[in-house]
Formats: sequence, C-alpha cells, structure tokens
Amino acid sequence: MITSARPVRLWRAVVRGDLEAKPLGAVIAVLLGTFMTSLFTRDFGISLADIRGAYGLSVDEGAWLNTVTNAAQLLSAPAVPLLVVMFGARRVLVSAAATFIPATLATPLASGLPAIFALHAIDGFLLGCFVPATLAIVFANLSPRYWLLALALYSVRLTLALHTGVSLSGWFVEDLGWQAIYWQATAFGAAFLLLSLVSFPDRLPAWDLWRRTNKGEVACYCVGLTLIYAALDQANRLDWLTSGTIVALFAGGGVLIVTAFVWQFVSPVPFAHPRALLRPNIIIPLVIVTLFGMTSAATSLLIPNFLATLGRLKPEQSGSALWWIDLVQLAAIPLAFWSIRRGDLRLSLAVGLVLVMIGCWLGTGLTNVWRADNFTIMSVLIGAGNSVVLLTCIALTVANAAREELIALVAYIQIPRVIGPNIAAAVLTTLVRKREALHSVLTGSAVDRVRAAALDHSPSALAGIVRREAYVLAFIDAYQFCFCVALGALVLAIFLRATPPHPLAKFSHRNS
Repeated sequence: MITSARPVRLWRAVVRGDLEAKPLGAVIAVLLGTFMTSLFTRDFGISLADIRGAYGLSVDEGAWLNTVTNAAQLLSAPAVPLLVVMFGARRVLVSAAATFIPATLATPLASGLPAIFALHAIDGFLLGCFVPATLAIVFANLSPRYWLLALALYSVRLTLALHTGVSLSGWFVEDLGWQAIYWQATAFGAAFLLLSLVSFPDRLPAWDLWRRTNKGEVACYCVGLTLIYAALDQANRLDWLTSGTIVALFAGGGVLIVTAFVWQFVSPVPFAHPRALLRPNIIIPLVIVTLFGMTSAATSLLIPNFLATLGRLKPEQSGSALWWIDLVQLAAIPLAFWSIRRGDLRLSLAVGLVLVMIGCWLGTGLTNVWRADNFTIMSVLIGAGNSVVLLTCIALTVANAAREELIALVAYIQIPRVIGPNIAAAVLTTLVRKREALHSVLTGSAVDRVRAAALDHSPSALAGIVRREAYVLAFIDAYQFCFCVALGALVLAIFLRATPPHPLAKFSHRNS
C-alpha cells in the first residue's frame, strides 16, 4: 500500500505544483519552447502552398491564413512577461502548453474556413507565450557563469530553425504528410508541458499588481503590433500603400502604438515605459537585431528563392545549401564566447557585421548557373557573422539593462524578434519583384533581335533568357541591399559605449 500510494502522492504534488523548483528543468523547458516556436513558424511558412492546397483554400485565403497565424503571436507575446510576474511561470506556461497540444492536434483535421482560421489563430496566440519569458527564467534559475551559454542556445535556435526548416518542411510534406508540421509541434508541446509541470512550483497570484495594472496600455500595444505585422505581411501581395487595406492596417496599428507609448507617461504602473529605450546601449542593439532580420534573410530567404526560381529546386533539395550555415553557426559559438568573454563587445559586433558584409558582397557575383554548392563560402561567412552579431546584441542589451526594466525590454524585443523578419521578407520580396520587372524591360529593350534570330533563338526562348537574367540581376540587387543594411548596422555600432560591470562583459568592466 505504501509503495502504491507514493506515486499517487507524487503525481498530486506535480499537478498542484507543490514541489521544489528545478532550475535546470525550467531552463531546458523554456529553451525547448523557443525552438518549437521558431521551427513551427518556419515550417509553416515554407509549406504554406501545400497546406493551402490540402485545405482547399484560394491563394488569397492562404495568404491571410499565414498572416493570422503569425500575427496572433503578437497578441500574447508582449504581455507574457507581465503575466508571469503576476501569476507565476507555472500557471502561464502550463496553461499555454496544455491548450497548445489539443489545438495543434486538431488543426490538420479542421474543415470549413471559420474552423481553419480559428484554430490557426489559437495556435499562433499560444506560440506567442513560449518565447518572451525565456530570458527572465534563464537569469532567475542559472548561475551567472552559465548565462552566456543559455543566451547562445537562445540565439542559435532562431538561425537553426530558419535553415533546417527548409529541409524539414520538404521532408514532412513529401514523406510524412503535411499534418506532421502541426504534430511535431504537438510533440514539442508535450515535452514542454512535462518539463514545466515538474520544474516550476506554483505560487499565489499577485492580485494587487493585476488590479493596479492598466490593461488598456497592454491591449493597445499588443493589438497595434499585430496590425502592423499584418500590414507588412500583406504589403508585397497588395502592393503596399496602393491598397486601402494596407493603409488602414498601418494607420490603425500606428495610432494604437503611439497611444500606448503616451499612456505610459501618465500611468501610475506603466506596462513598458519607453525610458528603457533612451540609452544608446539599449536602443542601438535592438535596432541592429531588427536589421539582423534582413542580413539573415540573405541566406534563409534569398538562397532558397534563387534555387527555386532559377534551379527549379524543391525546398528539400535547396536545403543542402543551408545546412552549412547551421554547422558554421554552431562552430562559431565557441569563438563568440571567447570574443564576448575576453574582448570588447563592440569589437565582437563589428567583426560579425564585417563577415556578413563580405558574404553579401560575394553574393553579388552570382550567375544563372549557381546552384547549392556555389553558395558555400558566402553562406559560411554570413552564418558565422550572424551568429556573432545576434549573440553579441543580446549580451549587450542584457548587460546594459536594469533588472526593473526587464519586463519593458522583453515587450519591446518582440519588435525585432517577430516584426524584424517580417520587414525583411516584405522588403526583399518586393525588391526582387520590382527589380526583376525593371531589368526585364531594360534587358529586353537592349537585345538585338536580328542577332538573336541569327543565333537561332525563338522569340519564346529569347523571352525566357531575358527573364532568367533579369531574375539574376534582381537577386544581385538584393544582395547589394543586404550589404548596405549590414554597413548601416556597422555605422550604428560606432555609437555604442563601454558596457558597465556585468558577468557578460568582463573586458568592458575592466576598461571602463
């Protein structure tokens, strides 16, 4: 009886949260949640055409399905750190995971437009709960000597998901079925739920803070960011400000965000006071991380699109060009560690940006015969540079932030984390489309049709050659643009100041 009763008591203790905190389990759980979020978002975006076909949606409906799924993350993400402070990590994260598991199980089985969109909105809303609390939980549960390692895992999961997602999504669709995209998230969610149940103890909610917090500020900020994201996601398809829908989304989101900012200055308990952004060593790394979305798109977006357009390759075929980047970024972590621990953070950031610039410059030499192997050297340089840049920017932000500013900073970090890649995708996709159209006109008008006829090219073959070369020139322009973005980030880095005393910035402490 005693033996059989013990597991029951343990299970009841786990369910009630009447247990001791397990720091390592808590950190593993939140890092797993961040990887799950990034991987699902990437797999879903790459496989959108197959998912749309499986559901029987039109092109327009499929585009809005992508927008609804990803924009819904911003409805929850900025508020999650505040909710964790109010109700505890266990209540927030366990509730999110327990809802996420059945939601992702049911999503592939949905039929009918309302059910499909509703379930995807729920999936996106819950995905927004898993990343924002990560940094606070890491710092609260780990010794400072391990903070940099946790930050490295936190930063590398994004680039791993961006590049492995191309091959994984193709494998899911071609071999396992498109439903596996959702059900792999279900498996991750189950592991996250188990780790959270046994690692986070329960605590009493801070109802006084709940009552004093102005929920209107939170709502304005979250809804405003969501509308801005939706505008950016649809901008290329609807041709930006020529569409009334895009104008309305931008205007509505802008008004709500400005309202939230102004409200912070008169609120007795501000949700995310903008004063946290006034210091150069806070705002500049956040801006550079936003630009990082553009430089990472030089590999995660431009390479697969080039190989799909010019090489007619499927995602799983073009994914081989991206595995290099993941391996390089993993290999670059020890170098980034050493650089951040022993050198000046500003120097580490500059070296990373220079590597990215060199890689983008090599990309301007591409031709129509380039295939996966031709991208190896530039991918290695961009991958190593981006690894150093992202980790250094996170370390800079954390090292220069006061503890009481953490909730505010995590709210603002959602802008570069979610909207940064969205800006990159919208801008680069539009740039390639516009430049391809321009180069098609310029190249076509310059062709000597008599000479082409003498070379035995039919009009249709000639048109195909012109369009092919126009695409090559458009991608070259895109790499030139990414080079300029990295250069702009390097110029911004000049204005960074020495980092104050912090476990992540020992060199700066000794020399400041």
